[in-house]
Amino acid sequence: MANKQNDTFSPEMKRILKIFGIGSLVFVLIMSFFNERRANNSGKEESPMSITDADRLYFKNVRAAYYDIEDRKDAKMTIYRHGKRANTEDVISVGLSILLNRVKDEAYIFVESTTEALPIKIRWSNLEEESRNGELVFEGGDKYSHFAFVEELYPLLLENTILELWHEGKYVPILEGEVDKDALRITIIDYYKLINNPK
Repeated sequence: MANKQNDTFSPEMKRILKIFGIGSLVFVLIMSFFNERRANNSGKEESPMSITDADRLYFKNVRAAYYDIEDRKDAKMTIYRHGKRANTEDVISVGLSILLNRVKDEAYIFVESTTEALPIKIRWSNLEEESRNGELVFEGGDKYSHFAFVEELYPLLLENTILELWHEGKYVPILEGEVDKDALRITIIDYYKLINNPK
């Protein structure tokens, strides 16, 4: 009479399956605690200049009242320039504008100057610490270059500094009044809030 084959697993195989099953459950449980970052499957690349609908609405409904607005339908952008900025037609100065891109849901900050030629050179010196001085140079470029220049300029607007712009072979004082400095400072603060940058 033929021996009946035993269809059950051997004790060693049962032990291996238990270890593998328990190990898998423990691994899944541990990995679930580190599930903070989710994959971006939207097809859109995340940009540091992206804005949400709520931030856009807040800016348009609350902050836009302080700005002169220029609608550029050809570029599908709206340009905001602070209403109390230095009048660049009469005074040599540097200005900033916020551009809202309706197509990409992004916002950009743009450096404007009365000196048409690049690079824009700004010499600065701190009135409280005479040893602290330097120069900012803006060569132009894309939206990231403008943003990087503004990030260098912003701390100088918070301090007690003298700013001078290179114009026609010499340095000319700019932003001498607090109103002019405030226009730039407020524009930068509004831009940071618009892109949700906690500065």
